[in-house]
Amino acid sequence: MKFRTLIVDDEIPARERLKNLLAAHSNEIEVVGEAENGLDCIAKIESLKPDLVFLDIQMPGANGFEVLKQISHTPIIVFCTAYDEYALKAFETNSIDYIVKPVKSDRIAKTIDKLEALHETSVRMDKLKIVEQLIQSAPKKEITTIPVKLGERMLFLPIENVAFFKADEKYVEIHTVDGKEYVSDYSLKELELKLEDRFIRIQRALLVNSLRIIEVKKHYYSRFTITVDDVFKTKLISGRSYNKIIQQLSQL
Repeated sequence: MKFRTLIVDDEIPARERLKNLLAAHSNEIEVVGEAENGLDCIAKIESLKPDLVFLDIQMPGANGFEVLKQISHTPIIVFCTAYDEYALKAFETNSIDYIVKPVKSDRIAKTIDKLEALHETSVRMDKLKIVEQLIQSAPKKEITTIPVKLGERMLFLPIENVAFFKADEKYVEIHTVDGKEYVSDYSLKELELKLEDRFIRIQRALLVNSLRIIEVKKHYYSRFTITVDDVFKTKLISGRSYNKIIQQLSQL
């Protein structure tokens, strides 16, 4: 069988290298297209309907797993990834093929030998679960600073020095532990998503550094007073709809 093949990678040299290596297997492989990002990949898979896709995992637009969840046509997938080989041992035990970059000719040859075994739909579905687990377990890049514009300068505030963020009608205030205030270009929702491991929302307009909370007390009307460890020992009042999060934090 000759596999109509799509090559997907956001780096041109990587695509060219893979295309050149596959040229040595022209009896089995016919390259019908290339894609440079996740969204382009989805479009090419749906229009070209390839039998086989060499797919990078981390790409702009949509990562490899997000691509697989959005396509209706289901080709055989061979992952080309920079992930450490030891982190990918699960692929071997689940009959899922992968290639660790940089791609080498002998590894391509082994992939060609495995293609028939990867043809079953049930195997491809197992692949989806494994890749999802891999991406979800990959360590997130820790955010250590937040940028703040000061005229023509850009100041980078250490996250650990931020006591809380407070949303106003038009902007978000940054309150630091030394009592200074700055204005953030991010919305409170964006900050909550970026800093979810450290900051908690205690009301619609307040996002608090959980490591700077020094006291939680019951307040009126089923709310809480939260004291933060800044120079003012600022007391913040929670919203009732956020009580569950605060009760878990305080164990009250």
